[in-house]
Amino acid sequence: MDFDGVLTDGFVYIDQNGKETVRCSRKDGLSIEMLKRFGITPYVISKTINPVVAARCKTWNIKCSQGVADAGGKAEILKRIMSEYGFSQKEVAYIGDDLNDEAVFNVVGVSITVADAHPRIRSMVDYVAAAKGGQHAVREIVELILIVQGHILKF
Repeated sequence: MDFDGVLTDGFVYIDQNGKETVRCSRKDGLSIEMLKRFGITPYVISKTINPVVAARCKTWNIKCSQGVADAGGKAEILKRIMSEYGFSQKEVAYIGDDLNDEAVFNVVGVSITVADAHPRIRSMVDYVAAAKGGQHAVREIVELILIVQGHILKF
């Protein structure tokens, strides 16, 4: 999944010293743990190189790739991840929100976005979440995936 605009609201907060921070949903964070509990491997692929991305992924104990400039690069990284883990295209879902996620949707079985994604992205994916990025959209998506797979939602 993408980070900015999916796990965040897409805004960057900058203090007087130039330090950037972002806002993430703890409910989305819990959903990452839910995925792992049911044997699903979450992975973050982000355009931005930001210590916040690395810190959140470290907290969740998941891998991330940062500094991926375009959709083609994101797609290549995802193909490598799929090969590394032995996943077929139909076994992989991707959540992205902007034009730099577009090519990734062509290499996954299920393409997903958030309610406030770019209009072209919303028009091309398999599922558009009701929630906006950073506002529990990942939780909504994860619960739907787990229900479809027949898992009982308890933690």
